[in-house]
Amino acid sequence: MNLHVLYGMVAALILAVMFPPWETSPPQTPEFLGLRFILDPPAPDAIISRLLLTIELVTISIAGLYGAFLFRKR
Repeated sequence: MNLHVLYGMVAALILAVMFPPWETSPPQTPEFLGLRFILDPPAPDAIISRLLLTIELVTISIAGLYGAFLFRKR
């Protein structure tokens, strides 16, 4: 497997956790508030969207593993 691609995948996963997708709190109308630093929410009552974060992390992981396999040295 290509280690450079795997290192890139790990870096992308770390960035995805540091800049999570934010959404409005449950009593409000659901709305995506964007990607912001984990310690700087876009609104005082904003929460991290667990579903969008899970989708983002799984997509990065699958793409990284596929890329590492695709660009391996034969």
